[in-house]
Amino acid sequence: MASALSLFIGAITAAAGRSVFVLGLYDVVAALSISVSLVALVHLARWKPGAVTTVLGMLCALLWLGSFRVVDAWLFRLEQGQEVARQSPELAPEFIAAGAETPLELVDAGLAAETGAPGVRGALRVGMRGGVVVSRAFGVSRVLPAPQWAVGLGLALEAAFVALIVARALQHLAHEPVCAVCGRYLRRKSLGTCQTGEIERLAAAWAEGERAVPRISGTRSVAAAFEDTCPVGHSAQPGYAILRLRRRGLARQVPGPLADLPPKTGS
Repeated sequence: MASALSLFIGAITAAAGRSVFVLGLYDVVAALSISVSLVALVHLARWKPGAVTTVLGMLCALLWLGSFRVVDAWLFRLEQGQEVARQSPELAPEFIAAGAETPLELVDAGLAAETGAPGVRGALRVGMRGGVVVSRAFGVSRVLPAPQWAVGLGLALEAAFVALIVARALQHLAHEPVCAVCGRYLRRKSLGTCQTGEIERLAAAWAEGERAVPRISGTRSVAAAFEDTCPVGHSAQPGYAILRLRRRGLARQVPGPLADLPPKTGS
């Protein structure tokens, strides 16, 4: 399912990029689309991501990039065929010289002469030799000349970016709590912020088995309290979690759980 999703998003972004393209735009679109879709699928499958998150992220990124490049090349070939069809009367000598009967056959002959390969393979090679496309708007492109190794490096960076975003989304999901009865991810509701003293009190109380309820301060803090319940009603009593918030700045504290109390199931 993840493979099909990545291939589909690659095809959609490639089709959109033939009309309007900005360098880096569809990398972000793909990373967010694949991440959101995968997280939704994982929720439906009740699967807990583990050590395979990095591998899955890399696989999705490579499939997306491959689909994007192939579909982009295929559409480029079709566009060239349409342009040849519009100029068919003027290109009659070229048709005869190439032995082509259709516009696409003439395009393929040109691609084979230029790159050594006809069809989509030739169009892919043209893309690699053409440089880095910076922007495109309805047929007008701005291309930054670059050697093939630089174009290849750019593609590798695109794949790495998408893989990183997808893997981080799955890694974040791997730390989300699930219901002990049905295995579904718990529904998490934000309660507000907690001060340092309250966090220490809750951690100590929960460690002793006491189901203490967080006291919300209502003032700015580095941590927030959340209420966790089973989405289908298996929680007799809600659970709680204290999470360190992400803040802007140079602090080295990493966002994540500080203390938690699982929901109580049964009667």
